[in-house]
Amino acid sequence: MKTIAFIGVGKIGQTIAFNVLTGGYIEEAIIYDIIPELPEKFEHELRHAIASRRLKVDILSTNNLDDVADAGIVVIAAGKPRKAGMSRRDLFIDNAKIMIDLASKLPKKNRGAIYVMVTNPVDMMASVFMKYSGGEYTISTGDHVETMRMRAYIAKKLKIPVTEVNGFVGGEHGEDAVVLWSTVTVKGEKFDETKLGISKSEVEEYVKKIPGEIIRVMGGTIWGPGTIIEEIVRSIVLNENKVMSIAFPHKFEDEIIHISEPVVIGRNIGPSLEALLDEKDRWNFMASMKDFYNVYKENLKQLEEALQQQKA
Repeated sequence: MKTIAFIGVGKIGQTIAFNVLTGGYIEEAIIYDIIPELPEKFEHELRHAIASRRLKVDILSTNNLDDVADAGIVVIAAGKPRKAGMSRRDLFIDNAKIMIDLASKLPKKNRGAIYVMVTNPVDMMASVFMKYSGGEYTISTGDHVETMRMRAYIAKKLKIPVTEVNGFVGGEHGEDAVVLWSTVTVKGEKFDETKLGISKSEVEEYVKKIPGEIIRVMGGTIWGPGTIIEEIVRSIVLNENKVMSIAFPHKFEDEIIHISEPVVIGRNIGPSLEALLDEKDRWNFMASMKDFYNVYKENLKQLEEALQQQKA
């Protein structure tokens, strides 16, 4: 699994590719985007950076999707980005159309690949891609980003190293994510609001609101997600078997949906740590899954209508 493809190299796609390719564990990379010259010029930038690290990585840049072949991992960051004032779900129909197109083409030349979804709304895009690709194994980067935001905020507030904070965020990536408090520890002890002087509601509010604030001021969330998502790729390629909260396929009623929970990440995805959650966290997780399913089904209905109108 030494060849990786990056589909879409806008700001977040570039940041992920840079972090992965300067990590020293990838031998071949394919850089694809529809914008003329962008993959080629980005390849030059990557080669300059890789030269300074004294690494050997073969890079192919292309505007032709047919050139994306024999990849073990395909990272998909193509699509419209979230802008200030937008919900991730606002992007569903436009980006779902892109996923359907990619799902009809990529699997033909990348048999057995793991598809890592980055495009927002990321969990729903993973579900769309897997559905329309005929079941190609797809994961979403899910709540690994929220998990790191949660840990970083607690560490900052308590003025302690972030390595002293553990725990996970689950559910749907974004505004509906839920902190799984039964997993959260500080210096090895269960999170105690009174003892620590920091409330759970404060942490939850930060995790949900900080992305919008970063987008408002900086135009996008780039450096955090770009670095955090690299960790997911690395754990798969190197079979590190780290526990992360990513969204992987769950059967729920009549659909395969993607929802985040702590799970072991290596060349294989699993087992899940859901059984270790307390009753309240499990209830919140199941409520999040049900809400996701209902919104996803409604969005699928609107998508089908849009596709029909497009054909007419």
